[in-house]
Amino acid sequence: MTPEPLRDPRFLPFKLDLVGQRALWVRLDATQRRDAAFLDERALPPSPEGGWLSLEAWRQAAPAASAPAADAIFHIGHCGSTLLSRLLESWPEVEALREPLPLRSLAEVWDSRGDALSRVSADDAEALLDAAWAAWSRPLPPRSRSLVKATSGCNGLVEPLLQRQPTLRAVLLDMPLRPWLATLFKSPDSMSDAASAAPSRLRYLQSRGLADGLALHAMSLPEQCAMGWLAERLRFDALAAGPLGHRVLRVDFETLLDAPGPTLATIADHLGLAAEGVAVAVTSPAWGRYAKAQAHDYGRDDRAHDLALSLQRHAASIAEAEAWLGRWQAAHPDASFGGTVGG
Repeated sequence: MTPEPLRDPRFLPFKLDLVGQRALWVRLDATQRRDAAFLDERALPPSPEGGWLSLEAWRQAAPAASAPAADAIFHIGHCGSTLLSRLLESWPEVEALREPLPLRSLAEVWDSRGDALSRVSADDAEALLDAAWAAWSRPLPPRSRSLVKATSGCNGLVEPLLQRQPTLRAVLLDMPLRPWLATLFKSPDSMSDAASAAPSRLRYLQSRGLADGLALHAMSLPEQCAMGWLAERLRFDALAAGPLGHRVLRVDFETLLDAPGPTLATIADHLGLAAEGVAVAVTSPAWGRYAKAQAHDYGRDDRAHDLALSLQRHAASIAEAEAWLGRWQAAHPDASFGGTVGG
């Protein structure tokens, strides 16, 4: 495949093959992008147009002129990030790209980049992150701004992206522990996601010196979920309090549900979006749809009913997770994680 897609915003970097040192580029139109909850195999049209390009050709290509760097939503998973990305599409200039696979691939190798066993050097990983973000920052006309909604396993890239993309602004989305656990426990797939993220989240606690005595093999699944929630809370707190904190905004999904107008106004101000768009976002049909499958009705009352049922059915597991967090807090009385167990 020729490097032509590098200059054509209709094509997106869709998949990284680090073994074969190549990237798959796929052409997706505005409707396909808007409909996709995940930019992975599920988003491919029946006869996709595109092809593979070597990473060497991608890295060496002169960067094409692009719109301002895409802004981002990072989150803890299963906390309303897809809904928020759809609400932000209420602004006519915003094109949202949800969970592009290459970002996840880069997140998976980021901490080991340059190691002897890594398939990508530190310099090449950073160059690929820059190149991919530039490609995701080219919305299809008439949209003029891009927003990338990352996969929850990509939170280790928040700080590198803020450092490397000086105009990028990020929303950091989470929710209190109890409703988050209730959300996870009502879905085996959600529990699997949380378990898959546990190693990287424990590694973050280790990097902060806050994981003494912790080992995944000695922790129950509810305890691993509580640990993951804690790790991301601490990460988001550190980002907000750090030197780049003015470019991140902490958002609680429960607050968004309880006070959508004021919360969306704060998010719009943070991202530099017109205040007039808030009224459109507040009345968006996305509120009454299942965010990942817009054909299905699913409103706030449906969610409240499901959570109440999950809290009842999984009370013992939720109590186990909360007890673990209480023990951790007792062992680390000076550590703050942006809230209490219940809120």
